[in-house]
Amino acid sequence: MSDPEILTDNDAVSERPPDPDHRLGVLDDGDGLRYPMEAVPEPGTMLEVADGLYWVRMPLPWSLDHINLYLIDDGAADQGGWALVDSGVRSDEAMDHWRTIFAECLGGRPISHMIVTHHHPDHLGLAGWIADEFSAPIHATRSAYFLARSLLLDVREEAPREALDFSRRAGFTPEMVEKVRVGGWGNFSRIVWPLPVGYRSMAGGDVIRLGGTDWHIIETAGHAPGHACLYSPERSILLSGDQVLPRISSNVSVYPTEPYGNPLEEWLVGLARLRALPEDILVLPSHNEPFYGLVVRLDALIGKHVSRLNGVVDLCATPRSAVEVFPALFRRRVRGMEFAMATGEAIAHLHFLEALGVVARRERDGVTRFERIADYDEAGLRARLDAITEEERERAPWKA
Repeated sequence: MSDPEILTDNDAVSERPPDPDHRLGVLDDGDGLRYPMEAVPEPGTMLEVADGLYWVRMPLPWSLDHINLYLIDDGAADQGGWALVDSGVRSDEAMDHWRTIFAECLGGRPISHMIVTHHHPDHLGLAGWIADEFSAPIHATRSAYFLARSLLLDVREEAPREALDFSRRAGFTPEMVEKVRVGGWGNFSRIVWPLPVGYRSMAGGDVIRLGGTDWHIIETAGHAPGHACLYSPERSILLSGDQVLPRISSNVSVYPTEPYGNPLEEWLVGLARLRALPEDILVLPSHNEPFYGLVVRLDALIGKHVSRLNGVVDLCATPRSAVEVFPALFRRRVRGMEFAMATGEAIAHLHFLEALGVVARRERDGVTRFERIADYDEAGLRARLDAITEEERERAPWKA
């Protein structure tokens, strides 16, 4: 999920749809993948996906209506506990499902480790509550943990000036900017349980031993700062978080909190690094279903984003704002709550092209437009990402 601070479901946004030619979409069909699980766990239950590793699915109150969470048996029946990877969003419904699991599925043993892949509310929302319930430490990357604590504390009646300027630069109308202003700031705190003061820091390259297995932390970014995947070479399993999903693409957006960032660069590099992992591993994603076919999926995600940049460049033959490049990025019209997310993703593509020297920004009347100034070298970008994959393969700590 994306940060809720700039999400909006106002009518002013939905009344101003972009051009209808949304020829590329966010939904993929997962061609070439294999899904080994014949069932999906019902809320309040857990389903074993590998020896001692269990899949939990919790509901979400959005169009993406579920999140996958994973429990690792971290001890024998008479000792130890369970490691939980991500927690679900803060809601009464999710808490009731967790209480059922705690009472009926864990064999009387506690949650001993609360691991958070990144700071988004569907992943971190109940981490503080679960940590309090079991006196369990929260493991997270430094970026994820302190960004979450910052967002929890930043609550205002009106959106700050930086968010309004961000919306204007992206091409929002005055009516849309006003809706953002009166919509307030600090929705994060409504769906995330307060976090403890202290946590256990984890970073890329670290190894955590859980369930008798070493799990290597692979830190990626782009979808979220400090996003962490967990990989077990011994078990050939990747807990991919939101970095790799089988049927949908992760949202990669620029936000008012880092308005000149280049998250698409970070995300593509992360995908290229993960492509160095073996093809035949079981991928446990945060959304959709567990699957085999990691490299096939990574190639598809990289290919889609690298290819659709051509459409953005073509549109920028005439200077374009972020909302004016939607037709190159999305198959269908973008409305309501999706509009701000789509805007952030459009800005991410434009910033990426700007960093490549393909487009340049033009400021006029408070709106930023991007104009094509050079050719886009798709083949060169693909070659650079291929080189990153090979470099990662050579230096991997689990390489034989």
